[in-house]
Amino acid sequence: MKNQKSPKQRTESTLPPLDLWGFLRWCWRQLTSMNTALLLLLLVALAAIPGSILPQKTASTLKVNNWKTDNPFWAEIFDSLGLFDVYGSFWFSAIYILLMISIIGCVVPRLKVYWQSLNEQPPNPPSVINKFSAYQKFNISNMNINKVELKLKELGWRINKKGYAITAEKGYAREAGNLVFHTSLIVITIALAFGALFSYRGTVIVKEGNGFANTITQFDDFRAGKFFQVERMPDFFFTLDDFVVDFERGINQTGAPRKFEANIVLNGSDDLKILVNNPINFEGTKVFLTGHGYAPRIEVRDKSGEVIFSDSVVFLPQDSNFSSTGVVKIPDVKPQIGINARFLPTAIVDPVEGPISTFPALDNPEIFMSLWQGDLGIDEGVAQSIYRLDTSKMKEIGLEELKPGQSWESDLGYVIRFIGVERFASFQVAYEPGRFVALLGATLAMLGMFFGLGVQRRRIWVMMHKVGSGSSVIEVAGLAKSTNHEISKDLNKVLSALGITERNKTGSRSI
Repeated sequence: MKNQKSPKQRTESTLPPLDLWGFLRWCWRQLTSMNTALLLLLLVALAAIPGSILPQKTASTLKVNNWKTDNPFWAEIFDSLGLFDVYGSFWFSAIYILLMISIIGCVVPRLKVYWQSLNEQPPNPPSVINKFSAYQKFNISNMNINKVELKLKELGWRINKKGYAITAEKGYAREAGNLVFHTSLIVITIALAFGALFSYRGTVIVKEGNGFANTITQFDDFRAGKFFQVERMPDFFFTLDDFVVDFERGINQTGAPRKFEANIVLNGSDDLKILVNNPINFEGTKVFLTGHGYAPRIEVRDKSGEVIFSDSVVFLPQDSNFSSTGVVKIPDVKPQIGINARFLPTAIVDPVEGPISTFPALDNPEIFMSLWQGDLGIDEGVAQSIYRLDTSKMKEIGLEELKPGQSWESDLGYVIRFIGVERFASFQVAYEPGRFVALLGATLAMLGMFFGLGVQRRRIWVMMHKVGSGSSVIEVAGLAKSTNHEISKDLNKVLSALGITERNKTGSRSI
């Protein structure tokens, strides 16, 4: 008796160790369980949070570069973690792949169950139905079971008749909805995965008068799926003819953009407009307008009067009034020189804040610049931002404020001229082949959810007993699989269709 083991001990001692196949089956069951799918779905939602807080390369390279310039310490850390391209990062892809496997493994077995439920016939009628809810009993005449069967079919009930008893069932749209919903989940998952593997997306900044050709080397940032083929990129180019922008000047929402559109010439012949949320589409590739800003044109001459730099320079907007920063790097002179500049479209000098812009339009454009001389650091083989000037090995020569058309002759003899202001626009070029299928799947999923949650399965029984020549007793009862559905309403519709009224009632029961 002392060595006798408890039932729990006996069970534990007889469990065989898992072999490799058993362990893999256990892992598969855990991965394809509903709890795991929900957990992974939660992880995807949490992982997407940085993508909604931090600027993303796929949306606007300008904003990403601006954020990096303002936060150089965190920029390096966040960039290494892929937080500026969350949806293309390895960790987000890993979570999504696990979610895709989990959903497919979880849903596919359920599809068989829902399909069987959708096609199953009602069970055989019970021998007694007076114990069910909404039971009613009537004396009728000139009625037979075949007429009852016909009326029930006309009302959309699925019938199983055995002699003088009928089981009728309705609400199979619920199972159809569940089938459509779960199938749509697989469609969405596969469509998104297909799109991620075969899609490409790039961003580019184009100044007025300049052009863009749809080749990889033209993009400022380019991301493509694993199976994307470069030779399948559609061959097109466009020129940014001009950029039209209008800002609110009223009291309410002063400075808010009311209109901005890019007027382009596609393939040298077609004049088109690209608006916000209204891209152009060329052979499945869409070109979106994602941002805009100012590009002051600056000219620099050396002591001999030779032009050593002349171009419009993209300045990154810093606030809603388009206070913008930019740099000019001239490495071909010895020693090297650089310009740190701040452009203000409507400039004033605030006694507290200093030079600021009070409106985003070009009402009083000015540029505030500082000239630096020394080592730009571009010969060290380390990548640099074109929007930031590293002055750690440079000496400041002077400061100046210029309006369009004005020049500044520095102490070094360099003459810097602010010629004028142009505009630039930033575009996103994207090819996403699975997007329409995913949208279709999402629409079907919502439709399936509507029927799956809104339709209830219910069942009624009808029994007839002859009591005399031409007279019968009919019993009806019903049962709903959900407590929030009133089965009595369905019974009343059936009785009304059969022409049975309260005058015929001889008994009832309600639970």
